[in-house]
Amino acid sequence: MSINRLSTAQSTAFHTQGPLAPDAAHLYVLRPADALLEKLIDRRETIALIGPRLSGKSSMLLRQWARLRASPRVVPAYIALGTLQHLIEPEWYAQLHARLAQQAGITPPLVDPRAPHALAFQDAIVDALEGPLRGKALVIMLDQVEAVPPAFGAAFFATLREMVVNRWMEPALQNVTFVLAGRFMPDDLIQNPTISPFRVAETVYVSDADLEALTYLVAQLATETRQIASDVPERIFEWTEGDVYLTHRLCAALAQDVPEGAVLLSDVDRAVRRHLFEDELFRRMWRQIQADPDISALVATLLNHRETVRFTLLQRHIMQAWLEGAVRPDPLGNCVLRSLVHESVFFVLQKSGSRAEHPRRPALHGRPGDEGVLHGRYRIDHVIHPGMTSYVYRGTDLGTGEMVAIKQLMVSREMNEMAWHRFRREAEALKQLDHPNIVRLRDAFRDDDFEYIVMEYIYGGSLFDRLNREGRLPLHQVLLIAEQLASALDHAHARGIIHRDVKPSNIMLTADYVPLLADFGIARLIGTSNVTQPRTLIGTTPYLSPEACLGDQVDARGDLWSLGIILYEMLAGSVPFTGRTDEQIARAILDSPLPDLRAIRPDVPDAVVALLSDILAKHPADRIASARVVHDRLRALRVALNGDGRGR
Repeated sequence: MSINRLSTAQSTAFHTQGPLAPDAAHLYVLRPADALLEKLIDRRETIALIGPRLSGKSSMLLRQWARLRASPRVVPAYIALGTLQHLIEPEWYAQLHARLAQQAGITPPLVDPRAPHALAFQDAIVDALEGPLRGKALVIMLDQVEAVPPAFGAAFFATLREMVVNRWMEPALQNVTFVLAGRFMPDDLIQNPTISPFRVAETVYVSDADLEALTYLVAQLATETRQIASDVPERIFEWTEGDVYLTHRLCAALAQDVPEGAVLLSDVDRAVRRHLFEDELFRRMWRQIQADPDISALVATLLNHRETVRFTLLQRHIMQAWLEGAVRPDPLGNCVLRSLVHESVFFVLQKSGSRAEHPRRPALHGRPGDEGVLHGRYRIDHVIHPGMTSYVYRGTDLGTGEMVAIKQLMVSREMNEMAWHRFRREAEALKQLDHPNIVRLRDAFRDDDFEYIVMEYIYGGSLFDRLNREGRLPLHQVLLIAEQLASALDHAHARGIIHRDVKPSNIMLTADYVPLLADFGIARLIGTSNVTQPRTLIGTTPYLSPEACLGDQVDARGDLWSLGIILYEMLAGSVPFTGRTDEQIARAILDSPLPDLRAIRPDVPDAVVALLSDILAKHPADRIASARVVHDRLRALRVALNGDGRGR
């Protein structure tokens, strides 16, 4: 298969079963574990490569096999031990010897197959390195080591350890490297530490991919007849959180669902629900989780957000849940469910027992041509945004003829209580707010077993859309937008409502650029019970305050920090604290100084730079505490700028 140019025929070549062949390098996702594995192999270390189910371990080994095969001084061998697990001891060793001999280019096999055993395996390797492989390094990659039959597994692993610890006594063994890969807990394979090769091996743990790596993979969807919208990779990453299997599976589904034309966000969300939610992997995983009380309790804690659990592979039940592919560490080192897909499916399975049920998607009332309307008044015209737990539609208020935005909760309280609480909380927050720069609530009701919120419809798109189109904005517009947003926050804060997710995509713009703050779904109403548990990261990383990055409770000063980031972004064209991962961004927010805005935008007045410094103070106690103060300073700056043309 050529990898220089993608064709329509290659568009469905994403691998959802089995390892990725070396000749499909364009579909390979590089991760930090790749670099570490390569480094240790080149140093001739003994390596234990451990990763969760379907995390791409076999693909990693085959990639190294292809790399080493190109070297004239290295002889690589890859053996999947899972294909031998049905054999008894003599036949098992005979097949192991034969496959090693075949890949090493040695004929006949390394040992006499009539009397194979562990020591014969060691002797055969020594003979080969002293004979036909003299002067070369032998790299033996044993995949699926958990499949070694227990009847003779201890003797086999003990022999491997002997070859490792005796390599400096036996010169030939200095040229052999073992990579022991699989989904296993070392002590389960061989409990005696004195004969365990894993106690003398360098351990490489396989992690999931980052957004940059997945963006490269998703780009392979593009063909001569199919285009990829620029925001599709990020949406895929939001769903899969870097899970390589799910990403390949989702890309294969998109290639099937969208054979030509543009792949859009709605296509991604539709493919997730149609294909990933139905993947039998999750039912098998759920059965394994429920079979172990400790793992079941851990997953239930994470699903219900009862408390923060630190991620550590030193605790058996956490490592087992990680190996099963159910959990992972987050950027702060806490244990979380592996992806949003895992969380969505597990919620359903938790509420329905072990049955493979899914949230039903309701029929859309009031489509053009339909007779029914919502609540006897609102007709749905089309989908604006198909979200993960809710849909947003553009509709028509048949009583007034005005356009409205209709938000529909797609899951029941029994299915996803957190989403239900947040939906209801958004409605409660909007009922208390009446401000020209906050999206107005028109109605809230229940119809046909689903919850709805009706809001005013804004025609101009979001601030996020405008920044994507234009980058930096004119100084006078920036100050006016920020001033109006500060007024909106002051209004909300005065009523005990902390937004907690102030960002450009939650700021709608009218046709004449008047901002309206929207999406109070994760707002905190002071004096009400919390939906989010303590030490939980809430919000969108680039706009998080330092205290939010630490998982602390956010007050009004957290909203003002987010406003300061937006003010900086409107002026500079980018956020001040960046990184390739959420963890790197959070670390920059906590530790890095505010970049010099004047170096990027010399026309910005000194007073604006000073205001940014006061809003973006790292410690909340040093930060401006009142949105009214921010509003008044912005207004004074804008008036001064209009007065003398320079504002200094």
